[in-house]
Amino acid sequence: MKFFPIKIAIVCLLSAPVLYISTLSLSETYLKNYLSNQIQNILIGDSKPVLDGLIRLEEQIARNIDTYLKTKPLISRLKVDVGIFVTTETGRIIYPIYSNMTALTENFEQQGDTQEIAKNNYALLNDGLVVKIEISIRHGSPVSWLILLFFSVGSVIIFSVFYREGSLKAKLERDEKSQLIKELQTKKESQKKSLEELGKERRKLFDKIDSLNTRYQKNKTRAKINEEELFDEIIALEEELNSFIDLKKTHELEISDLKSKIKKYERRKGSKNKRIDFDFMEKRFSALYKNIIMNRKALSGFLNLNDDQQIKAEELLLMLDRSPDKVTIKRKVFSGKKHRNAAFEVLFSYNGRLYFKKNDNNVTEILVIGTKNTQQKDMEFLHSL
Repeated sequence: MKFFPIKIAIVCLLSAPVLYISTLSLSETYLKNYLSNQIQNILIGDSKPVLDGLIRLEEQIARNIDTYLKTKPLISRLKVDVGIFVTTETGRIIYPIYSNMTALTENFEQQGDTQEIAKNNYALLNDGLVVKIEISIRHGSPVSWLILLFFSVGSVIIFSVFYREGSLKAKLERDEKSQLIKELQTKKESQKKSLEELGKERRKLFDKIDSLNTRYQKNKTRAKINEEELFDEIIALEEELNSFIDLKKTHELEISDLKSKIKKYERRKGSKNKRIDFDFMEKRFSALYKNIIMNRKALSGFLNLNDDQQIKAEELLLMLDRSPDKVTIKRKVFSGKKHRNAAFEVLFSYNGRLYFKKNDNNVTEILVIGTKNTQQKDMEFLHSL
């Protein structure tokens, strides 16, 4: 549970319904604006028959709207509720008036002549037409399900990515602990064997003491006659016991000495490996980058970087070797004990720092490679040059 992304889980759990509701509202607003623009563009259509009185304005508007809605079957399939209202600015309803278009047409054909119709149409147009659109996307409709499914799947994918990353970190930590436990167990077994050997010697000596004590008890009756002889034997036993104690102390000192030698060997082995890596990187850089010189301090700093930082640092070295003009310099710093020599600072991998200068032969010399954490020591090194 140490690396479980609980915050990401909460965010993913809450973001899906919030984004779903927000997107649903934005979709309704978008569809409302879109249909409003579309209806206003096709509302009257060809105005000549309307102005000539060949057709009433209400009938023309109703036909145009119904024809437009028939060309948009996707709205009905997605179960989006659409309400279209056309009125004059004075409040007279133009659309919808009749639910049956056949009845509407027959009623219009029975009323008035063309001049009267044209007059009424012109009066309505002068009043001005207002289009109102009402859009409602119902919960449980195909559109709402698609939106909810999209954000739910996205939340699951994001959570899976962070969960996988946390699992990898946990696995690495378990592997490190397991390796450390194995090393400690190996050392413990080695020390246990040494203690067992000492225990065996100790038991032998105690057995011998018991044997001598038994003999002493048997010969107790003759103690008066052989008192001096027994006294010498006791002294010898005491000396042997003392020698055993000395031997035990010697073994303990040897064990302590072996432990210190093991630690020294491990440190020497680590420094030897570091030296091998150092020599290898020095040969590698001298072979790959002919136009730059790597300072030993810079090589040591490069080896202390992690893998990602080493990749970014080597990318910067390649640019300094091939195209130094393309390198972005953050600032100029002064190096040397009297601060007279000019060096340049370049950033890489967020907190990486590289310092270089041009020597007398106009060759780029890499002075220091480090990070923001080592910047103070790196600057002290530059000033000491």
